[in-house]
Amino acid sequence: MIGIWGLGESGTGAALLASAKGYPCLLVAEQPPQPAYAQQLRVAGLSWHITSDPVEVLQKAELIVRSPGIRPQHPSLLRLRAKGIPIISDLEWGWRHFPSSARLWLVTGTSGKSSTTSLLAHTLRTAGKNALACGNIGYSFCQAILTSPDYFVVEASSFQLWDTFTLIPHLMVVTGLSYNHIDWHGDFAAYADAKLHIVERLPRESHLLLDGDSVLLERALNRYTIQAKRWVYRRDYVPGTHAWIEGDQLVCDMQTSEDTDKWEVSYEGTPLQELPQRKNALAAAIASQLEGLRRADLRRSFETFQKLPHRLEQVDYIDGVLYVNDSKATTTDAIWYSMQSLGRPVVWIAGGVDKGTDWGELMDVVRARVRALVLIGKDTRRLEEAFREVVPLLMRASSMEDAVEKARSLAQPGDVVLLAPGCASFDWYSSYEERGEAFRRAVQQLKSAT
Repeated sequence: MIGIWGLGESGTGAALLASAKGYPCLLVAEQPPQPAYAQQLRVAGLSWHITSDPVEVLQKAELIVRSPGIRPQHPSLLRLRAKGIPIISDLEWGWRHFPSSARLWLVTGTSGKSSTTSLLAHTLRTAGKNALACGNIGYSFCQAILTSPDYFVVEASSFQLWDTFTLIPHLMVVTGLSYNHIDWHGDFAAYADAKLHIVERLPRESHLLLDGDSVLLERALNRYTIQAKRWVYRRDYVPGTHAWIEGDQLVCDMQTSEDTDKWEVSYEGTPLQELPQRKNALAAAIASQLEGLRRADLRRSFETFQKLPHRLEQVDYIDGVLYVNDSKATTTDAIWYSMQSLGRPVVWIAGGVDKGTDWGELMDVVRARVRALVLIGKDTRRLEEAFREVVPLLMRASSMEDAVEKARSLAQPGDVVLLAPGCASFDWYSSYEERGEAFRRAVQQLKSAT
């Protein structure tokens, strides 16, 4: 009997996979599944229990698949573990049914996971491969198993990886580390280990792609014995770098006797104009060479790639001011890249549910770029304390509409109003997407009013 705990995207996918493989299932959640998920479960002949105490139902299971939102220290999880019941992530459950003929590319890190995952999958498809982006990107890994692509490009968060015990990707990308989800994991060491413990399982024939600009990643990796082949990308070239940026082009030199070809691919005429997207492309270049793709495939994938919404999305110009939606920027790394990429004075909208962020990491770029800060959400105390002596103007907003209106009053022609919250969204909104949509609407209302 397989227990499925949680009925969102991941839990529903895990349940559908279990059912398709012939396992009897116990489905439990605190809230009823959304209508689309409920319909999928009903079609599969599955029913579920809604309860605030899942232990009573799940203690009958031989194995429990946990949804990502359930924390390591959840009281019910600890009680179930005390009963000796194994509890695993949905990634681990999917891996146990992974097709032997397929290839798994896994992307983790603090910032840039979704856009890197999307670009890698798009590059493979551009080259004629049957590839699917899944995992934390919005389509569950378990449900993807049932569609049988040749390549699974999986975005994996620390919430999914900490209890993933046997999964071994053929290629793994780590997009850098910064302080994040400290409220969830307890400290940075536990957060880093949740993401990186998998590297010790990688065999010699696996490939590990690393953002060499991340000092915290480099330090964290020193704790592990790594056999996989390492490939490093950076913004600027230093010895030992395999892909980097020179002016308006990407350079990729694998520096091996088997592959002496040096790729130079222009970013000009592509949507990859901001620094974060250009760095994602470095990982795609290395992966493309390792997979034997052509340089023309990589360039064509750049030209046809559609950037994900809520990531450095230019919403509109109003009275000479650019309004940018980067609602996905919930870490200091993401915010740093946003501010550096835009190259304009910034009126910054930030706040929400604080995740234990080390705001000090942004002190230099905020001092250099930010003209004013508009605070949103419920957890603004630490954010305000960090920057009230650094930012010349600081205001608090009662809603997104109020935030955009206040930002407008503070901005000057040539500035950018940047929504880069640095916090989770679960005070005012159900997701970063909903928060980004609210910003878009507020900007559109402002433009209509002016």
